[in-house]
Amino acid sequence: MTTVVYAALRIIRPRRSVALSNLGIAFPDSTLSWREKTLSRVYRHFAAVLAEYLVVQNDPSQVLNWFVETSGEKWLQDQQDKGKGAVLLMSHFGSWELMAAWLAQKGYPVSGVIQNPKDEDLADLINSYRKNIGGKPIPKQFMLREPVKRLKEGDMVVLAGDQNWGGRGALYLPFFGKNCGTAGGPAGFALLAEVPLIPVVAFRLGSFRYRIEIGPPIDIPSSGSRETMILYMTKAANRWTEGIIKRAPEQWLWMHRRWRD
Repeated sequence: MTTVVYAALRIIRPRRSVALSNLGIAFPDSTLSWREKTLSRVYRHFAAVLAEYLVVQNDPSQVLNWFVETSGEKWLQDQQDKGKGAVLLMSHFGSWELMAAWLAQKGYPVSGVIQNPKDEDLADLINSYRKNIGGKPIPKQFMLREPVKRLKEGDMVVLAGDQNWGGRGALYLPFFGKNCGTAGGPAGFALLAEVPLIPVVAFRLGSFRYRIEIGPPIDIPSSGSRETMILYMTKAANRWTEGIIKRAPEQWLWMHRRWRD
């Protein structure tokens, strides 16, 4: 299946110009040849992600065998031992869906605040997949109050911090040196629920092989207004995301319009 999907992506080349432009912003000293080769590897990576995600639907427990390396799980265990939740800072890197499946299969109560596609049938299908692997999607209409409620009940709430966030409440902060709309939600929900903001990422090591890296938590300033704290934590979250992308740029979703005006 991976080969078929990859071949289709190479033909369709979804948002190729957007991805190449984004790569140029993040890696200004790179050549066009390097960017094109990286994008080809991006397509191959996400073709494999889709195939793996469909395979795991048949038996979600098998994902435990796919994560062959782990680090930092103690950060989640400490919160669970206290009966408290945590905001898990996610990026569209590696396989965030398999990451959530691994967390659920390990026994962590995982809720996800993730933007669904506009097509309702496709959104329903994706949500059914997420529920099948043990996740608890948070409906869009409850995205303002439900995360805090679940965090206080002890859930691990997954929030993406790497998508363009425009309009009211957007923070315009540097990402790879260029300002773009950034969501302050991950930091804001962590402060409201008085829980840590913990970065989590799944790195691909090979076919059906991953490493999960958890934490350490983003530092919370000891003083200052809530707005100042959110700004500080969100800047730190951007730096964390930049760091993981630099380690394996072929595993990030470059097709997203991250620097959209």
